[in-house]
Amino acid sequence: MNATPLAPSPLARAANHRVARMAARARADGPRVALLSTWDVENNAVRILAATLRASGHHVVEIYFKDWISNHLDPASDLELQTLLRVLRREQVNLLAISIRASAYAQQAAVITRFVQDEADLAVLWGGMHPTLKGQECLEIADLILQGEGELALAELCDRLRDGHDELVETQNVGWQLGPNQTRSNALRPLIADLDALRWRDYETHAHKYFISGGTYFEGDPMHGDPVFQMMGSRGCIYKCSYCYNSTYKKDVYPGQKWFRVRSPESMVAEIRHAQTHWNMKRIRFDDEVFNFQLDWLEDFCARYPKEVGLPFEIFIEPKLVSEDRMTMLRDAGLTGVYMGIQSSERVTGHLYDRRVKNQSISDIAALYHKLGIKPHFQLIFDDPVSTEEDKKALFEMISTFPHPYDLYLFSMTVFPGSELNKKLIENGLISEFDIDGFDNTRVFYQHRVNLAYPRPVEDTFYIALTQMLSKPFVPKSMLRLLSRSDFLKQHPWPVIQMANAANFAKMGALAGQMAVEGEMTKTLLRRWLSMDRIITT
Repeated sequence: MNATPLAPSPLARAANHRVARMAARARADGPRVALLSTWDVENNAVRILAATLRASGHHVVEIYFKDWISNHLDPASDLELQTLLRVLRREQVNLLAISIRASAYAQQAAVITRFVQDEADLAVLWGGMHPTLKGQECLEIADLILQGEGELALAELCDRLRDGHDELVETQNVGWQLGPNQTRSNALRPLIADLDALRWRDYETHAHKYFISGGTYFEGDPMHGDPVFQMMGSRGCIYKCSYCYNSTYKKDVYPGQKWFRVRSPESMVAEIRHAQTHWNMKRIRFDDEVFNFQLDWLEDFCARYPKEVGLPFEIFIEPKLVSEDRMTMLRDAGLTGVYMGIQSSERVTGHLYDRRVKNQSISDIAALYHKLGIKPHFQLIFDDPVSTEEDKKALFEMISTFPHPYDLYLFSMTVFPGSELNKKLIENGLISEFDIDGFDNTRVFYQHRVNLAYPRPVEDTFYIALTQMLSKPFVPKSMLRLLSRSDFLKQHPWPVIQMANAANFAKMGALAGQMAVEGEMTKTLLRRWLSMDRIITT
């Protein structure tokens, strides 16, 4: 079909020929949008955007480009870029939209963008946290950006492309690279208040879904068949932790608006029931920043969920929300596991991360989980520039009081651009601009979950190795306490590192065996874990 000439408009007159060409093709053939998820096969954003666009009648292609492998994200290879190009041409895509879920992915997004612009002359749109916080910087590379909540904005943009509206450039939430040194970023529409009105995420296996890895593409959903169904019942967060993007969004991006919003239990259960028609899931993980603990909502959920779903489930929770009554209610509804951030010692967590919880309170919560038979997965942040030896020792000693079983998820500190943590550390001269997540800092590709092989001060490695062994019930705590007092090992931690690696291999091996017996060892997990030189701590 021949493209209909676009009527004169600010967009048609733009020096950016890729945008004008995209608009002309979309007006003639309809928008054909490829949503690209980078190193994340779960990607809630891509899935709900895809469902929203499909509901509006638009042609949507989902492309899951690579996945994280243990604790290392390999950059895009030439072969994988060529494979991406094959998929884009096969689907006759006229707009590529890249989801940048964290700023460290911006550098690789730039590599992908320039390749697609040069080889296919395609317009490329960036969406996600990084373009929202660093819009002008992103428009130096991307042809368009989508800022803030994108479902309604992207649907409107595609509607306008299809209908040939001259005021296309006015679409809210969208920024444009109109030409050399000429950009435009439109105002954001209000936050979506009624989350129940949104489409459910697309987890169905059908045409126009691809997974690209190692120079090969596979058709279908890479998550389909996983034993864990991940979903969200809310958006935003009620807290303002300095390291988290939520504090920046709440304060700077959407000031004065209600940032934390929740779906109804009825809507959440209905989505799970729908997914069960094509997915043999075994448990649910609610990936909300914090699970909603408002009492009337919680009572409704705990009454409805076991009757209508009845699967074991896990939640993310903040220490200040924990109470025995609410946790008992959730346990009786099927709660088996919780993910809870401890982050660091009481002093560091309070002053650096703006999370003020006493060590004794954390220990009491760990004891409560043990009493109720709920398995906790505690999250810790290492590699910060302020922890003293006393802080590291205090964290180790606190965790040593926790009763088994529990897991430890050890993360390396990430500084998001525009975060309160970013401002604190820069103002106090503790980091430079090159330490902030983004184009110049891609450390997350090599050190997100802590790996003992990563170069760091030997004292830090010593305490990390000791701390990670605390979660292994077969490693005597008395021995670990004795090792923690060795000045020699603090300076020469190699024996402790080897012990920690051996303990980690033993635990991961036992876990993998258990999952295999229970039918939960999937291709996705095998792909992520079969990398022994990069094994994560747990």
